[in-house]
Amino acid sequence: EQVDYEAVMQVKTRLTRRIFDQHRAAITASDAFTAFLATHGEWLVPYAVFCVLRDRYGSADFSRWGEWATFDRVRVHRLIEPGQAEWPVIAYHIWLQCELDHQLADAVRHLHGQGLALKGDLPIGIDRQSVDAWSAPHLFKMDAQAGAPPDAFAVKGQNWGFPTYNWEVMQRDDYAWWRSRFAPLSRYFDAY
Repeated sequence: EQVDYEAVMQVKTRLTRRIFDQHRAAITASDAFTAFLATHGEWLVPYAVFCVLRDRYGSADFSRWGEWATFDRVRVHRLIEPGQAEWPVIAYHIWLQCELDHQLADAVRHLHGQGLALKGDLPIGIDRQSVDAWSAPHLFKMDAQAGAPPDAFAVKGQNWGFPTYNWEVMQRDDYAWWRSRFAPLSRYFDAY
């Protein structure tokens, strides 16, 4: 009747790590992996490095990451250069995203073949301890919090704890952060 999601994730993580470790050379040399990294590297590399640092420090609270507390794009991208000690674990996280992308794209093709359209959800809020907050804090007002006004379900309203957007800064690059979120979703969903 119930699923222990944490236990399921632990099993999946062990299995995927074992698969990746056994086939790492072939995976990282594959056309699919290299093309995915080349196409999505702008968000994928910071994400993969964030995952590695989160696991290393035992927390997504990047303020506790010492020398890594402040994002440095050049330093982060240097970690994916050949021969870097961190590369195998970074590559694992890249591979997972690549596999998930392929699986979802296959499911979308199948469903479209059945004449079905897909509607997805655009996650608009970010967590204060997320890769977005780490890699682009200037885009958010970290001292403010988003929520919802009072309604029939929450008479006092809701405080979701998400930082709000720094619209003035986002406007300067023509809302590139928003466009970068819409583009991948448009590959999977017909509406959102």
